[in-house]
Amino acid sequence: MNPSEIWILIPVHNRREITRACLERLREQGIFESATVCVVDDACSDGTPAMLREDFPAVRVVPGTGHLFWGGGIWTGMQEAHARGARVMVWLNDDCQPEPGAIEVLVRRVTETRGICGGICHDSADRRVQTYSGTRLGGDAMVSPGPGRTEPVDLINGNLVAVHRDVVDRIGYIPGLDLPHYGGDSIYALRAVRAGIPCEVHGDALAINPPNPYFSRFGTRRPAAEILQEPFRIGSIYYWPTYWRFLREAFGWKAYLRWPAFFVRLAKQFAAALARERAKGNPS
Repeated sequence: MNPSEIWILIPVHNRREITRACLERLREQGIFESATVCVVDDACSDGTPAMLREDFPAVRVVPGTGHLFWGGGIWTGMQEAHARGARVMVWLNDDCQPEPGAIEVLVRRVTETRGICGGICHDSADRRVQTYSGTRLGGDAMVSPGPGRTEPVDLINGNLVAVHRDVVDRIGYIPGLDLPHYGGDSIYALRAVRAGIPCEVHGDALAINPPNPYFSRFGTRRPAAEILQEPFRIGSIYYWPTYWRFLREAFGWKAYLRWPAFFVRLAKQFAAALARERAKGNPS
């Protein structure tokens, strides 16, 4: 393939130095010579646009509205890439730093399978800790295939994932508008699997990607008042429309049986936050 047929899609919003580090990583690995690097700039106001113009003039920039979030950014990038003839589209988070050869492994694999293939991410602070890859439906354990191996998944983490053009032609784009931040990557993979499209994780596609700090601090640091606002905040893991759409598509009518667990978890988080606040207010 020539560079115009491989697109690296990176949605960004106000993380200039993180974005810079990601692009530097790609430049060091020669990705700019072998692929089209496309940044979806979701109305950054922190100097990211100027940094892109001055330091990375080869990057193709697609403007966003400021309300795309991750899913909308990938959706926008996929549309741009597909319209311009891309054969392989690689989703890449700007806080994800691929190891040398990782992107090439994914591109080669989906060129063979005409499907979806993701990488394995490890925590930069402790590389023994796996942060992202993919899972089977109904399970929580992330897959971790060894070197030279692949493992099928039903749900995939979108941090570092290659998607062949044939996938888009068969099932359309990622549901980035219906699932703007969390869940769109997994639902897209699930739709592909149900359409008979290979979806897997490759043991040779490695990257460094720290865990989302939002997950670790949510239950231990969020004030009780903020927790009650979470179901209505688009970027939240508790944004209820995303959770419900995911359940409906993944489990069908059984979603109604799983739906109460959403409220149980939220209530537990709220109760824990109240307990913390009361403890601070009454140190004795």
